[in-house]
Amino acid sequence: MTDLHSLPEGTWPERAIRNNGPDNLVLERAKLRELAEGWPCYRDACEWENFESIFHPGAYVYTTWSGRVTYKEFMEASKGGMDKGAFIMHRCHGVTTDITPDATRAVTKMKATITQRFTIDGVEVDAEADCRFCFFFEKIDGRWGARFVRHWYEKDKLLPVVPNQFPHIDLERLNSYPAGYKCLAYCQELTMGVTVLKDMPGHRRHAGTACGEKHNLLYRLAKDWLDGNEIEV
Repeated sequence: MTDLHSLPEGTWPERAIRNNGPDNLVLERAKLRELAEGWPCYRDACEWENFESIFHPGAYVYTTWSGRVTYKEFMEASKGGMDKGAFIMHRCHGVTTDITPDATRAVTKMKATITQRFTIDGVEVDAEADCRFCFFFEKIDGRWGARFVRHWYEKDKLLPVVPNQFPHIDLERLNSYPAGYKCLAYCQELTMGVTVLKDMPGHRRHAGTACGEKHNLLYRLAKDWLDGNEIEV
């Protein structure tokens, strides 16, 4: 069985600092938390001018429904989806940051729940996916910004908006999607006209699957980033 009580071998960024540390790095981590929490707060409220302030030019983001796109392409696709009725919200639950001692690079992990409302067979449901955002931050000319943003999709569920009102669900199709986001993926493909990627990073317990491999890969990329290497996310 997968060891669920340690990081994947060779992925702990031993030269980075987290918690405590010098006071100047505590301030830097506070700045990074504010940036990370800006994603759900700005996006959900359609504050696109503020949302753009999170990123450096050319930054990439990667989600189930968009795939790998620049943050500007993600913004435009999000606006288009909203115009067609897509209703996605987020809840933030906590933030941690690993930062280099010289405060030029950091990886911020933010626990959140993605909640998207769907209407299936005339019935409203909410798909809720517990995930962790992974922001790859860099300070350039004194300004922090994200260069890459990915997620670990760890567990999800489907909830009726009105009790006892629930649409028919094709269980065989539902179970064809990865365990960490199967309800979200099922509803997105059914209603949004998109093809959802089936190898998004998952939880450690998903070892032996494509999502489990991507879980470990994302941790390795985070270490490489904090070690000062150039990476492709």
